[in-house]
Amino acid sequence: MTGRNDAALAAALEAMSNVVGDQNNVGGNDGTRMLETFLRNHPPTFKGRYDPDGAQTWLKEVERIFRVMQCDDVQKVRFGTHMSRM
Repeated sequence: MTGRNDAALAAALEAMSNVVGDQNNVGGNDGTRMLETFLRNHPPTFKGRYDPDGAQTWLKEVERIFRVMQCDDVQKVRFGTHMSRM
């Protein structure tokens, strides 16, 4: 796969996990409903293994759901890290 940047992908995933650790619980029930909607779209789980192609595929699938749901950046971080199993 040309143009793949494994270091950038790893840095993005690390940044996502750091942001989630720094956030307060905002959104209450609205956040819960959004998570339920996100999960109904059957997002793939990122397993945290060294698989650059699989990570790219995971990211594309999750971003597709984010676009359809019109998620903001905070929701993207929360939902994306929810689907990672590192």
